[in-house]
Amino acid sequence: MFIINQSSNLKWEIKVSWSKNAALPILAANYLTNQKIQLNNLPNILDVQSLKETRKRASENSKNYFDLTSPETTKIRASILLIPVGLLKYWEVHFCKPGWCNIWKRPLDAFDDAFIQAGVWVENNWYKIYKKINKPNRRIILQEFSVTTTEALLTYLAFLKNVDYEIKVYNIAIEPHVINLIKFLKGLWAQIKLHHNHSVTIQPTKINPQIEKFNIIWDYIEAWTFLGLGAIADNSKIVIKWCDIEDLISVFKVADKIGINIKILNNETFEVNSKNKKNYKAIKLQTMIFPGFPTDLQSIFGTILTQANGVSKIYETLFEGRFWYLTELENMGAKIEILNPHQALIIWPTKLKGSYVTTKDLRWWGALLLAGTIAEGKTYIMNEKIILRWYENIVEKLKSIGVKIEKK
Repeated sequence: MFIINQSSNLKWEIKVSWSKNAALPILAANYLTNQKIQLNNLPNILDVQSLKETRKRASENSKNYFDLTSPETTKIRASILLIPVGLLKYWEVHFCKPGWCNIWKRPLDAFDDAFIQAGVWVENNWYKIYKKINKPNRRIILQEFSVTTTEALLTYLAFLKNVDYEIKVYNIAIEPHVINLIKFLKGLWAQIKLHHNHSVTIQPTKINPQIEKFNIIWDYIEAWTFLGLGAIADNSKIVIKWCDIEDLISVFKVADKIGINIKILNNETFEVNSKNKKNYKAIKLQTMIFPGFPTDLQSIFGTILTQANGVSKIYETLFEGRFWYLTELENMGAKIEILNPHQALIIWPTKLKGSYVTTKDLRWWGALLLAGTIAEGKTYIMNEKIILRWYENIVEKLKSIGVKIEKK
């Protein structure tokens, strides 16, 4: 449990940690190299440890097929990223239901369809069976802009052998961590060309590592969390370092519409303050595929909009179930109307009051953290293991800028 007291006057600077979303697919791909690449900036968080343990257990249990049916597999959704490892090393994978954050249904339909187009046979039992049986189609069209599907498929195609033609994949996700994976694969001599229309061309070739070390990028969700704190806590000014300003442009545009003061200091640093908080304006906020406004940030801005003048409209276009944090904000005093799984209203600025709240999702926690810093009294956030899966040394970081937070 985290206990947060109302916090104002947040000051000083804070450095963004390294990206879990980048680290996990790159770590999985690194298991396919004979010469292991040193991964710099690998975050020390539970999901990274869980993926390592899942792969270790699978390797110990596997004989005729890659066995991803152990309890470790169910702990994180990222276990999906080990399927290419099993297909390329064993030709067959047995895979049980992965774990994930509670953001409604996240079926594997799009993932399965992509791998079927890549020549993999898929069978559904109480666990799934994936078998490498054919060469991939020359053109693979993803059902949706799925980050995990994109990462797993690119890794699989890059390491394929005995394919003498180019493969073009359409509708790929291009989030910063996907681009980080592509750079890693290219460092292994993978022949990948990224195109402007969310497509990529791959010529499978023999992997011949050209690098000995590789850097994991910054964690954009953590950067956005700190941005939200600087914007919402009274009389605050925070300098946020170690990020890529180019990846934040769509976020800065939305912040500007609300009236949040942001100053870009250099390509890796920006400053945010709450001096204009009383004049924040309601907006229409719509999530989009990258480089549009990201769904992962919707909850952070949802909390900020509880302090905006007017009626804000949120359109969540990518997932169902990402409004559950709003019921917790409502319990704290926010005026909320959830119209349907994809649309919600946040009405006028409200004074929030501390309460017992819970989180079932990483993004949800960021919203409640912001709420706790402006709520009267104490806010108790339950289910702290969710947080430790993502944020590294988060309590120490938050205390360093003045957030009154304790972990019990």
